Amino acid sequence: MKTFNGFILTYYHKSVLPIMNRTPITPEKIREFDAACKRLLEDPNIRFVGVVNPLGHLIAGGFKKGIKPLLDDQNLRMVFMQMQLDFNMRQEFDEILGPIDYIASRRKNQLIINVPIGGNLALITAEPDSDDRKIIKKAEQLFDEIHIDTV
Repeated sequence: MKTFNGFILTYYHKSVLPIMNRTPITPEKIREFDAACKRLLEDPNIRFVGVVNPLGHLIAGGFKKGIKPLLDDQNLRMVFMQMQLDFNMRQEFDEILGPIDYIASRRKNQLIINVPIGGNLALITAEPDSDDRKIIKKAEQLFDEIHIDTV
């Protein structure tokens, strides 16, 4: 920990600074996100679709009816924050490697996909044997229709 004249210095990673300067999402945009989430949930293999804001909070979407979450509420909130933080850290290399189209991880019990929407993330979970490319393509089609204003 570094101090200066008795004050603790706080350093923010450059990928976190843009989070503090985002325009708020309007209720209309949240309704559009919700509608896109519901359309994506029509896929029988998808368990969850949500939109996570830059602070890691779920602002739209949720679980498909009848689906029991694998994680409790507290751990779900931690996953939302972790996914957003991971995305922000990966943006460190955007200038060199290009922007992120999506992030996908296949685990034993589920497929997890993150698709950026402005500064937000569409977080999708599906059955582990699901076709990730098909889900990503559909998510990009649905969420690309929603225009997001950024600062």
